[in-house]
Amino acid sequence: MRFDRPPPEPLASAPGFLLSWNGQRTSHTFAEALKPLGLRPHHFGVLTLIDTQPGSTQQELVDRSMIDPSSMVTVIDELEELGLAERRPHPSDRRKHAVHLTDRGIETLGRARASAIQTAEELFAPLDAEERETLRRLLRKLAGVETASARPRLGAD
Repeated sequence: MRFDRPPPEPLASAPGFLLSWNGQRTSHTFAEALKPLGLRPHHFGVLTLIDTQPGSTQQELVDRSMIDPSSMVTVIDELEELGLAERRPHPSDRRKHAVHLTDRGIETLGRARASAIQTAEELFAPLDAEERETLRRLLRKLAGVETASARPRLGAD
C-alpha cells in the first residue's frame, strides 16, 4: 500500500477504510523508525511491558499483550539475542522465569521511545492538541476502554 499520498475518493470518505489505512500507515512508519535500532514494533511493545513490570513471567507478558504464547517465546528469545532482556529464575516458582531488561535494553527502549514520540509527532502534525486528545478519546471508546486514565500516556501518542 502506498502512503506517500492520501487515499482516493470515494475510499477517503469511508471511516472503516480510513481507520485501516491510517493504522497500516502508522504501523509501517513506526516499523521504519525502529529499524535503525534493530527493533520491530512487537519488540518495542514487549520491552515496554517488561519495563513497566520488571520480573514478569512469559505468561504474564502474554496476558498483558496481544501476542500469542508461542510468538512471545520467540520475541523474548530475540530480545535475549539482542542483549536487551534476560530470563532469570523466578523468585517464588522454580518452573517459571522472570523477564528483566538489561542495561542495554533500558537504554535501547529509551531511544525507541524517542523514535515513537517523533513518529507520532510527524503522523499527528495535521492535528492540533485538542484534536489529538479528541481522536485519542474516540479511539479508546471504539476499543472499549472505559476511562481515559486507565492507560499511562506514552508522550505524543
